[in-house]
Amino acid sequence: MHDEAQLERLHREHAGAVRAFVRRRIGDDEADEVVADVFVVAWRRSGDVPREPRTWLLGVARKVLANRHRSAKRQRALYERLAHEAERGPAHTGEPVANEAGALLRGLAALRAGDREVLLLVTWDGLSHAEAAAVLGVRPATLTMRVHRARTRLERVLEPPPTPASPALQPSNSGA
Repeated sequence: MHDEAQLERLHREHAGAVRAFVRRRIGDDEADEVVADVFVVAWRRSGDVPREPRTWLLGVARKVLANRHRSAKRQRALYERLAHEAERGPAHTGEPVANEAGALLRGLAALRAGDREVLLLVTWDGLSHAEAAAVLGVRPATLTMRVHRARTRLERVLEPPPTPASPALQPSNSGA
């Protein structure tokens, strides 16, 4: 398989099976990216694609998914380390600002990669919604919705856990 027509035929005949395989493992949000990555590998390794390519493509998809999982795991570990350092403060002073930064970094680490990415593009990288949309290849309205949802999820992660009511405030079972 060395020409564009063969690659197009490969995609037309097998993209559906690859997409279904990927969606069962990660859902719709990132499935199209993984499918695209699989066919980039097929294009780069066109000489390795067997005559019956379906199982080979699914194997490539599995490896692409594993690489993404490892990358996300490393990124979460980095945020955890950064959060730990931020909580310690610049001189181990225990400053509230350092604790807030640590909590925020832990919250980011707890988010899905897509949520983390949109939040970092508009906050850390300082991009406008239109610029971030261009980076991600989506419409600005789509980006705005993703940012809104990611912020909502981050707020939920950052909420302190509910504390149990103290015994003095709980209703008694005395029946009086």
